[in-house]
Amino acid sequence: MGLPVWAQTTTAVDAARFAVPILCTETHLAGRTRAHGSGVVVDTAGVIITAAHVVLDAQRFCSLTMVVPSSEWSRTSGFHPFKIGPCETDVPLDIAVCRITPVESKSDFKYLRAAPIRLFTPAANSMVTIMGFTGWGFYPTVLRARVQSVQLVRRQDGCYCDFAVDTSTYQGMSGSPLVTANGEVVGIITTSGTGKFRGLSFGTDFERAAGFLKKYGWGIGRQLDNRSRGN
Repeated sequence: MGLPVWAQTTTAVDAARFAVPILCTETHLAGRTRAHGSGVVVDTAGVIITAAHVVLDAQRFCSLTMVVPSSEWSRTSGFHPFKIGPCETDVPLDIAVCRITPVESKSDFKYLRAAPIRLFTPAANSMVTIMGFTGWGFYPTVLRARVQSVQLVRRQDGCYCDFAVDTSTYQGMSGSPLVTANGEVVGIITTSGTGKFRGLSFGTDFERAAGFLKKYGWGIGRQLDNRSRGN
């Protein structure tokens, strides 16, 4: 089963390769494991970005793994597991950078697809694509949304969000990449709104997190520098 017709854009198909499910499990035999979070591959040498709480919450009761497909998620006949860690986190921004290593074979690095990332805050009313993983299995959830606001908001847990989009995201989608119409990843989703904020989701953009990402992003600092000059 492929992506729905409305999601079969270049942006969505590309995102399907660099968005990954994060699993709270001790084994790669995780086809029946519920998604604990989502992430985005930013370096094919083995670096992902996700939400800090996805990493920190898991440290109490399990080890984190992720999987990538042999081809597109909708067509793959095999998955390749990676161990997640070590990670560096910025709790106020709810963002984490993690090293990943293959569980089975070093040759599995060839299946990684890195996202084009950019230091850029999406403008209000611009359309974006969100791709993450929720529930059981590895079929991605693709959402189209409109950026509602671009301002710093402090959550009840003390973390900060840079933007809001007009769609609800679901359990397991924290860390999902926010993809522009140009196919560039500019941030991640960190939480879904509740109460009076129901129907909205919030996140952190890479422009505000640039200092943290350059300090702890292993191989992505140069890419961030190059993308920022393109603004």
